[in-house]
Amino acid sequence: MALVFEQLLTEAIGDASYLVGDDAAGVAVVVDPQVDVDRYLDAARAHKLAITHVVQTHVHEDFLSGATALARAAGGAEVWVSGHDAPDYGFEHRLAWDGDVLELGKVRLVVRHTPGHTPEHISLLIAKEDARDAPFAVLSGGSLLVSAAGRTDLRGSEHVDELTRSQFETLRGFFLSLDDKVQVWPTHVHGSPCGAAIGDRTSTTIGYERRHNPLLQHADEASFREAALADLPPKPSYYPRLRGRNTSAQPTGAPSAGIRPLAPTAFAAAMATGDTLVLDTREMLAFGGSHIPGALNIGAEGSLGIWAGWMLESGQPLLLVLESDEHLHEVVTHLGRTGFDRFAGYLAGGMPAWQNAGQPLQALQQMHVTEAAALNERGELALVDVRSPQEWTAGHAPGARHLFLPELPSRLGDLPVDGPIAVYCATGYRASIAASLLQARGFEVANIPGSWQAWTERGLPVAKERT
Repeated sequence: MALVFEQLLTEAIGDASYLVGDDAAGVAVVVDPQVDVDRYLDAARAHKLAITHVVQTHVHEDFLSGATALARAAGGAEVWVSGHDAPDYGFEHRLAWDGDVLELGKVRLVVRHTPGHTPEHISLLIAKEDARDAPFAVLSGGSLLVSAAGRTDLRGSEHVDELTRSQFETLRGFFLSLDDKVQVWPTHVHGSPCGAAIGDRTSTTIGYERRHNPLLQHADEASFREAALADLPPKPSYYPRLRGRNTSAQPTGAPSAGIRPLAPTAFAAAMATGDTLVLDTREMLAFGGSHIPGALNIGAEGSLGIWAGWMLESGQPLLLVLESDEHLHEVVTHLGRTGFDRFAGYLAGGMPAWQNAGQPLQALQQMHVTEAAALNERGELALVDVRSPQEWTAGHAPGARHLFLPELPSRLGDLPVDGPIAVYCATGYRASIAASLLQARGFEVANIPGSWQAWTERGLPVAKERT
């Protein structure tokens, strides 16, 4: 028998799924799959395994679960979800309880109830049959993370105290009781909004976390609570929507096919209906050079799923503009992970086809950072910082206005309407989203490529807020 263990990363949203199995028995389980299930089927096929079980460590809010889609595609795998403080699940499942054992040939996965990140949260200890009392790894879901722990505020302020207390007890009572050599493989990794300051490694060990994780250094609940709730990233607005979808009848697959290619005239006609949104997924400099008037720019090469979740209405049909037609599956997959599955079509042939058809074009100015700094210093430009509150507090351009990107649509009245605006973020990716939105609303606006990174590299002045 050879243990099969594979981590399947989704860096764009900061999450990982896991394939665990026994190649002699030919069976496997997938833990915390996302809705694009083909990659799990491909991984199992490569190891000559049949997926017999699918496990969710908790009700996910940062991505659309693929548990039922994968179970169906695998030919009827059994879906395990936590029975502790369980919501009403609108799909076929088995409730898993603390101490339950999933046998996969000579591999054993033991369920442990680890509340804190969510009330129902479970983790999975992995051991081999000949060393069943000596687990070598734990799939920690959203509980213990690399240099961090899962946030405890997702269920609202009325549950924060209870969940933070549970997280403290889980970390100390369960995780710190494990041997230092036990490997920790979390679902939420660097880039996920489900924790603050998650480390950039994709796995860790109990021993390393015992010595270096700031949240494991607190012996009393009060000091832990203060640290756990400090500097949390803003909670994404799309989380409740995905929680609702992940507890109801889950989707049976990602919308990877059947999206209509539209010639420029048909694309323009679809725009004219008034209920669609043009989403341009090219990188910011290409978008700045020429784009369809009114389009929103969220680049496919960044965190497309996360920022689409923040900035778009889930029910609005999307008209896609791609770097090339070959990127359709990739873009739709990114969007599907955060629940977007309504598409009015994509522009066949991309922007070259649009411009060759003589359709309207618009440019978005890309302003060099030194020019922006000089104009700002002379009072001839309004600088807008759309980074997170934590980034802003750490340092910002003197005289800049802070408008966190997801709040921008509701705070347009805070911006000047009679003069130019330039937007910056960390590198320009989020700033291009903001600038495209402002341009569509009639503002005179520019994006600053390189943004704060370029600002500091050029040695330009930095202001900090007093604490």
